Amino acid sequence: MKKIGKIWFACASILFIAFITIAFQTFKPIRNVQPDDVIKITGIVSKIEEQSGFDIAITLENDTHYYYINRGLEYGLNIEDLQDKILHKKVVLYPIHRWTIFTPDKIMGHVAKLMIDDQVIFNEINNDIHEQTF
Repeated sequence: MKKIGKIWFACASILFIAFITIAFQTFKPIRNVQPDDVIKITGIVSKIEEQSGFDIAITLENDTHYYYINRGLEYGLNIEDLQDKILHKKVVLYPIHRWTIFTPDKIMGHVAKLMIDDQVIFNEINNDIHEQTF
């Protein structure tokens, strides 16, 4: 192989490895959530709706992030009950805090814990001060 071919092959290999690494980090499943894996976000809920895959989408006022409880309907949460409890009220969300290509600010939309007035509505965090709700 000529020198240019070797250089091209080396560069392509490095780019391929970088792409695969970023893809694995971005699409790695979220399992076994620990307290260090989340960040605390406080806000007023402006909308709650059902999404595909039994997810529950939560929109906060003045926040552009997309938050959701993954398979929340399968865990026994109910859209109507949540609307009665948290709609237009101040809540504390604990979404996953991890960098991906789609979340450069490290705030993923996957909500691992949802609280209102020190009451836990949903919690999937292992080894948390509050027990899990599912």
